[in-house]
Amino acid sequence: MNRFLSKRNMTISLSGAGFFVLSVMLANYVIVQRYSSQTVQPEDISNGQIGIVFGGGVTDTEPLPLLKDRLDTAKRLLDSGVIDKVLLSGDNRTLDYNEPNIMFWYLIKNGVDSTELQRDFAGRSTYETCERAQKIFGVKRGVLITERAHLPRAIYLCESFGVEALGVASDGKSASGLQIGQRWREVLASNKAIFNKYIIGEKTILGDPIDSLTSF
Repeated sequence: MNRFLSKRNMTISLSGAGFFVLSVMLANYVIVQRYSSQTVQPEDISNGQIGIVFGGGVTDTEPLPLLKDRLDTAKRLLDSGVIDKVLLSGDNRTLDYNEPNIMFWYLIKNGVDSTELQRDFAGRSTYETCERAQKIFGVKRGVLITERAHLPRAIYLCESFGVEALGVASDGKSASGLQIGQRWREVLASNKAIFNKYIIGEKTILGDPIDSLTSF
């Protein structure tokens, strides 16, 4: 009998602990999702802003479809004058994988002037991109360009570093099939973002400030 009660109590305890963890995770997700209100239409943004495009995967020669959507959106914002310059932030941790260069040359081939672009070679994550945008490139206000599901977390993290951020969704055909899966991923990623902000940050590579974005 005691053995039965012991197992029952353990089951109840484990269930309670699981419910508590799930509740905390969902609460953190809700906190981050509040920043979805800062996702706006381009016409709602005053002209002359700095855009930030987050890396999203490349082949040896071109961006993957999701990243193409982000870059195409950035070009439209440049053409319309909403943004004047773009920070292309991505992963370049190995010699044969260079997101910022692929992003840069994709836009150049599509008619963007190189003087409107700044590459960030150490934006290995959303957190690191936001931290470097403020600490290395001196960005105080930015227009973040990525999928709608990713924008609340990106805005949350950039604002945690003092960057006033608005978001423009880059959703295209390539993003349509990822919405459900990406939202589930964002539950975990949102919890990681809050952990990074309040407990332990990521090991962002920093260095000397670069004023190419804020000196024009």
